[in-house]
Amino acid sequence: MSTEQSESTSQVETQAAPAADNTQQATTPTATTQRVKNPKHVATGKMVAERTQQAWEQQKKDAEAYHAENKAKAATASPEPAPEPSPNTQGESTKSSGLSINQWIAIGSVGVSLLAIYYKREELKGVANAAFDKIKTPVPTPAPARVEPEPAHATQRKGLKK
Repeated sequence: MSTEQSESTSQVETQAAPAADNTQQATTPTATTQRVKNPKHVATGKMVAERTQQAWEQQKKDAEAYHAENKAKAATASPEPAPEPSPNTQGESTKSSGLSINQWIAIGSVGVSLLAIYYKREELKGVANAAFDKIKTPVPTPAPARVEPEPAHATQRKGLKK
């Protein structure tokens, strides 16, 4: 009985599986032809990569040499002793804490620009006020009060004519 059951279950499984699709596709999911590379382009790419690698290595060597040279200079140079402050300049610092010449020039140019803008604004205000004075229309005088009293009701009928 167990052999009969196994045979019946295998028949059921094969019957339940979908049938294979025999139709052909118009396009294939993957390309059948391989891409052919141009050997000149490949050689050029390899040459550029090699030159780039050499340039990186040269930059690294130059940077290491520069840093080593700076460290050697710093090690050999002895620190200079600080000058003793003289009695007449004890209140002042030895270093100049003021602004540089370029900074003073920049501050001066900003100040001049602000003054120019202010005076130009005043000039433009004067021109605008003169122009608006010409445009202004005279204020109409109030109409004299009516001497005749208005009629109690309108003389014409309102609404549509028949």
